[in-house]
Amino acid sequence: MSLIAQSKQYIWNDKAQQIYESITSLRIPEARKNILIERKANPANLVNEMLDSYADFYELFLNEDFSEYQQINPQFEHRIKMFESGPKNTPYYQYALGLEYLHKSIIAIRFDKTWEGAWDFRKAYFMFKENRKTYPNFTPNDAYFGAITTVVGTIPKGYQWIANILGLSGKISEGNAIVLKYINSKDEYSKRCKNEALFIYPYLLMNFEGNSKKAFNFIESYPYDFKKNQMHAYMAANLYLNHQQSNKALTVIQQVESNANYLPLPFWNLELGYAYLNELKLDKAQKYLTDFTQTFKGKFYVKDAYERLSWIAYFQGDLKKAESYRKMVLSNGNQVTDADKHAFQNAKKGTWPNPLLLKARLFSDGGYQVQALNLLNGKSSNDFPIEADKTEFAYRLGRIYDLMGQDEPAIKYYLSAIEKGLHQPEYFAARAALQIGNIYENKGQFSKAIEYYNICIDMKDHAFKNSLDQKAKSGIQRCLKQ
Repeated sequence: MSLIAQSKQYIWNDKAQQIYESITSLRIPEARKNILIERKANPANLVNEMLDSYADFYELFLNEDFSEYQQINPQFEHRIKMFESGPKNTPYYQYALGLEYLHKSIIAIRFDKTWEGAWDFRKAYFMFKENRKTYPNFTPNDAYFGAITTVVGTIPKGYQWIANILGLSGKISEGNAIVLKYINSKDEYSKRCKNEALFIYPYLLMNFEGNSKKAFNFIESYPYDFKKNQMHAYMAANLYLNHQQSNKALTVIQQVESNANYLPLPFWNLELGYAYLNELKLDKAQKYLTDFTQTFKGKFYVKDAYERLSWIAYFQGDLKKAESYRKMVLSNGNQVTDADKHAFQNAKKGTWPNPLLLKARLFSDGGYQVQALNLLNGKSSNDFPIEADKTEFAYRLGRIYDLMGQDEPAIKYYLSAIEKGLHQPEYFAARAALQIGNIYENKGQFSKAIEYYNICIDMKDHAFKNSLDQKAKSGIQRCLKQ
């Protein structure tokens, strides 16, 4: 590199902030043009390299294009060397390195390089931790260190050995509080990574603190701009979809601004496909899910999308087409996410779900509990000859009543699902135990909640085990603090 170390500097000015906000609104093509202009105007400013890293990170993470990964990934290591040769008497030194290792780590994991990602994650953790000690008033550290602290605090048993080897430790409440403190800060650094803190925080509340009410209250009370900030819109739509609010997800997606300044993102088609399938609007769901599978170059949620396309064909009575989609489940995508693992396992079994239970599930997943309950009215477990279907019937009724706020029948049917499915490979019994734990926790009956969270954790060899264990472990931690 032609620049000598002494000439390098970190200048985060109004233009840098503007570019950061473009990137974290997913106006990445726009941001890249402005980074080039800024780099020519001030080639010694290492903030330009930080911004470039943000753009690379989001593009690789969201679109998962392996050919782009091969081209872009070496830049993370190159930037690490640039930051290491830059000025060290500034909070931006370890902050920039922490960001670079974090970006490199998450992308490595995204492209199935878990061990490499784990070591870089460790480096990021210690960079932010040390920088907080050295520069306690440099608050942007808090957004990232807080999130990492929360995530580390809930590593499931299956992966705890990684945390032990890497020397990582964390607590949910501590991490979330650190992130919120940054969001509420008003100092000179309060906007440096505000968009990401606002993106991360609802996920931390939902997935680790287990508090959906608090998460949605935050989303709906904070003045997010879902029209112009696609990253925030994605967060809201994704959480609404995953928590039985398809209607709200559709409202968010339909107001999103879209033009050439934004990164083209196939995941909008996936989200729309999910939302319309939850309403059993099969033609619309088929269109968007097909668009996703044809335009997405990555592997995450591909098996899940093909499984849903197979369900649509199955509902429409086209078994030949349904089988064709099932073959696509087996041959495309990967098994990193629980949804993709489950789709693969279902395809391998070669059996089709009970159509009535599947429709009830989709309605319930979308938040249409009355329609789901109407489908199951007048039925009993005796109407389902397959043992797994008997368990699902009990679980499905428990879940519907749970989501309707009717605890007594919910617990009754969840207990039936645990009894029927304790030794089955399906997730229904473990999820039922988790949900009973949630109900008792919300009632303030913490010892009962811990009892059922442990029942969930103790169940072996079922679908979604790692994610259910993580949620149960988070629940136990919350209860022990009461």
